[in-house]
Amino acid sequence: MASWAPWLLSPQFSWNPERDCYTDVALPLYENLNIVEQPVNLSGLARKYLEKAVAFIEQASTSGRPFLLYMGLAHMHVPLSVTPPLENPGSQRPYRASLQEMDSLVGQIKDKVDHMAKENTLLWITGDNGPWAQKCELAGSVGPFFGLWQTHQGGSSAKQTTWEGGHRVPALAYWPGRVPANATSTALLSMLDIFPTAIALAGASLPPNRNFDGLDVSEVLFGRSQVGHRVLFHPNSGAAGEYGGLQTVRLDHHKAFYITGGAKACDGSTGPEQLHASPLIFNLEDDAAEAAPLQRGSPEYQAVLPKVTRVLADVLQDIADDNSSRADYSQDPSVTPCCSPSQIACRCQTV
Repeated sequence: MASWAPWLLSPQFSWNPERDCYTDVALPLYENLNIVEQPVNLSGLARKYLEKAVAFIEQASTSGRPFLLYMGLAHMHVPLSVTPPLENPGSQRPYRASLQEMDSLVGQIKDKVDHMAKENTLLWITGDNGPWAQKCELAGSVGPFFGLWQTHQGGSSAKQTTWEGGHRVPALAYWPGRVPANATSTALLSMLDIFPTAIALAGASLPPNRNFDGLDVSEVLFGRSQVGHRVLFHPNSGAAGEYGGLQTVRLDHHKAFYITGGAKACDGSTGPEQLHASPLIFNLEDDAAEAAPLQRGSPEYQAVLPKVTRVLADVLQDIADDNSSRADYSQDPSVTPCCSPSQIACRCQTV
């Protein structure tokens, strides 16, 4: 992979949970490692995405070199914006309008790839989490993944939770002649798989000095396999437990919760944090809505419990033994995302 050009919004700084906003500095727009606009102008963002992506694809294709283009679209995240602004805002809901704009944007990038490098380019599209329920009509839908057990306890089972509505997202792959058209896979995949799959398709090797949780899933993408992950872990995402802690386990079609809690819902309610020494276990094959956990005395529960206990212990040991490091950038003022550190206001415009 000769080069890459990420364009993304990076809001990861100074979070104030009481005000539901980021403080201290305005939201920046990055191109690779450089801030090119701060604060970002959302009304012109789609145009910038398209212009940069098309120019990059043209340059890379003309050079004949392999390329990787990562685009972290801001679409479908609050605040929603549409370019140009709706002439009659009351005639169309903002979520639908933003979704249509994103669809058009992705379509135009696909058309450019089809024109320049159709035979040897993979397009892989996915989301990062479920809908942000507290934003109500601006949040989207969980589809059939209601997390009913949690909603009956209180709060939302969408973003910031480890229920299916919080972590389960759609994915699309496009590569004419390689990825079968009009096909759907039930294989369990993760965004952790993107890196090792891209490395494998490029004919390269992963660094040997650490473990990787992702898999090369190219055989699944190409329709030659329905086997993905047997085990996945859903890190705590804000609604309950220590952020990033591993207390929810997916094992084949079973899912075990050692902790539960509801995120803030549209009506402002939340669900209490509850620890489960004997985990709640759901059979997602029969209960995608996570409405009724298995009875703890049932043969199915008793058969699954020791397997879940073992894989959880194994992954925690694997993390403890791995060659990994941690950094808390929130404590280092030198990494504050500000395009002009000498200016308190952090304002710049280079695009």
